Amino acid sequence: MGGIKVILPEELEKEFRGEIFKQMGMKKGNLTMAIEEAVRAWIESQRRKRSEVAAKAWETRKKREK
Repeated sequence: MGGIKVILPEELEKEFRGEIFKQMGMKKGNLTMAIEEAVRAWIESQRRKRSEVAAKAWETRKKREK
C-alpha cells in the first residue's frame, strides 16, 4: 500500500475531521477511509471533466466537417 504525506491548512483539517466524526465516529481507520473516498471522488470528477471536454471537441470537429 502506498503512502502520501499531505499538509492541509489547519482550518480545513479541523473541518474534515469534524465531518468524519459526525458521519463515522472517531474509530481507528475512519480518517483513512474518508481520505480514500475523497481521492476517488476527485479522480472520478477529473475523468468526467475530461470526457465532457472530449465530447465537446468531437462535436465541434463533426460540425466543422459538414
